[in-house]
Amino acid sequence: MNYEMRQAYTEVYQVLENMPHEYLNKIPLKILEILREEKLQDYKININKENPVDKTKLSKQTMTILAIFNYCYWCPNIKVKNDLYRIYLKNEGNITKEIQENLYNLFKNNINSTPQNNIPIKDNVTIVKYKTSIFAKIVNWLKKQ
Repeated sequence: MNYEMRQAYTEVYQVLENMPHEYLNKIPLKILEILREEKLQDYKININKENPVDKTKLSKQTMTILAIFNYCYWCPNIKVKNDLYRIYLKNEGNITKEIQENLYNLFKNNINSTPQNNIPIKDNVTIVKYKTSIFAKIVNWLKKQ
């Protein structure tokens, strides 16, 4: 497991320690054990109990884990769960759209440029399909044997 995930587990564990027991009791013990075992012992985070979680400087992974807990274990009824699901889908769509726009802009900016060795970019590019001869296929098969 990488350091960033272990750091997120530590932050989640710290947040959970500051929550009422009614929320902790809804999370399966196996998940709490994994968080306890995988968290970093030397990583300290100061969480102010007066500030809401979304105002605290937590990692993106931590917020994602807490959102999953909220959806899976803490939603009071199916209506709230469905509303959260729609919000999560909308957020995912917005993020996907933003990534696509960034990629498009990246390639759009580079399409008219030339490489560093000043060879112009050709407009017409054709794809040639390479076919292996039957003789080459037999030789390759014999080499594998």
